[in-house]
Amino acid sequence: MILVISFLFVYILEKYFVERKDRSDKTQMYEASQLTKYWFGLVEIEKSRRGISTDKLTDIKYGGLIGAEYSEITTTLGSLDAKETVTNPDFSALIVRLLHDAGIDSNKVVGVNLSGSFPSLAISVFAAVQTIKARATVISSLGSSTFGANQPGATWIDIEHWLCEKGGSEIKSSMVTLGAEGDSGGGLSEEGVKILKNTANKYKVNLFIPNSLREAIDKRVELYKKTEISILVNIGGNQASLGNCSHSLTIPNGYHININSCSDYERGIIMRLAEDGIPFIHLLYLKDLAIKYGLPIISTNGNYDGSRLYQKYYIQKGPCLIAFMLIIFLLFINIKYK
Repeated sequence: MILVISFLFVYILEKYFVERKDRSDKTQMYEASQLTKYWFGLVEIEKSRRGISTDKLTDIKYGGLIGAEYSEITTTLGSLDAKETVTNPDFSALIVRLLHDAGIDSNKVVGVNLSGSFPSLAISVFAAVQTIKARATVISSLGSSTFGANQPGATWIDIEHWLCEKGGSEIKSSMVTLGAEGDSGGGLSEEGVKILKNTANKYKVNLFIPNSLREAIDKRVELYKKTEISILVNIGGNQASLGNCSHSLTIPNGYHININSCSDYERGIIMRLAEDGIPFIHLLYLKDLAIKYGLPIISTNGNYDGSRLYQKYYIQKGPCLIAFMLIIFLLFINIKYK
């Protein structure tokens, strides 16, 4: 009976005492989502023109963004569901929301640390940063897990070039690494390393090959500090971003002001920058993030109710407090007379 009453209270409170209002930045969130759709379509066209297609059957709307199950530049196994989930353009709207919640505007510099494993998510972040007119310092690693930007001719740096050349993107990487083990291509075949190096040379990007993981971390931290970033957006699980702290894989998703660090010599850039008071947005376990903000796990046709993402909720505290006290009272009576 108490359980039924509790659910009834929750229903009444949600229906009558929770007010929903559009966020003040709803327009910019929508603009970022629209820009992302345009860029997604552009990437699909460019891959199609080059005869590059996914070898995995998928019925999602932007299936052309899904990479190969395996290639010479594949670093690790990745989740197909996660790669499909982030082909939702509303992830760009979510990034706008998180950046604004963190106080980021056109006067700030956003540090972006990305892996080729999540090209669609990287595109969403670029669209969000460009929409709010913030500046960006981008460091990208070219290696990719399965189903990411792991196809020769359609690596992340290829995609970034298409966005700048044909899509009007004003953001590009300041530094590029090979990724994989040690952030230096460890574990990739000679052919895979050759493909990535040739791609970097083709676009004349600043390719940095560190001698150790610590050097990879130091170099990234140095560049982010030099450009005075106000926040770090980390996309994927590049080894330099997470480092070797025992709890690095449990870093929660979303926006965080700080995090408990560790004393490991090779602690990652997230913790190194957090030690200096730089907040971060962590984007790795994407299903959890999608659930938290009401985004579909896998969007097969792009049609869903995304209104929750664009709204703020205001709860009337008085009725909630009364309901809570009533539930506590019922529990007390139940225990007393049991």
